[in-house]
Amino acid sequence: MKYPAKVQKALNDWWRQHGHDMHRPDWGVVKLSAGNTYEHNMRVAQICIHLLHSGIPFATEAILRYDVRPDIICPTHVCPIIEVLWSESKEDFVEKKAGKYPDTLNGKWILNNAADEFDPLMLE
Repeated sequence: MKYPAKVQKALNDWWRQHGHDMHRPDWGVVKLSAGNTYEHNMRVAQICIHLLHSGIPFATEAILRYDVRPDIICPTHVCPIIEVLWSESKEDFVEKKAGKYPDTLNGKWILNNAADEFDPLMLE
């Protein structure tokens, strides 16, 4: 997907800082996993459609250099990490995954429970 030069620079800079060197993200592409539940994949798709229509660049299943693979990254958003919760709770995320992120990303995530009705305001 093509973005204006200023946006593309911000994406590239963020990826150089946080992304895994061997795995480049596919910006604006929704990748789903058969290992996730139907509900989880549907919520990822809903969120990505909202981001797409809002003009916010995103990538799914991107591998970061911290041994984490967030459901969605959106580097130009105020919270660049979006995790969809289905089989885990917010407490599980904090206990198992939050500590893997560096201080620069600590707390800069949105935890979206797929069991709840989708509300785009949860992404702001």
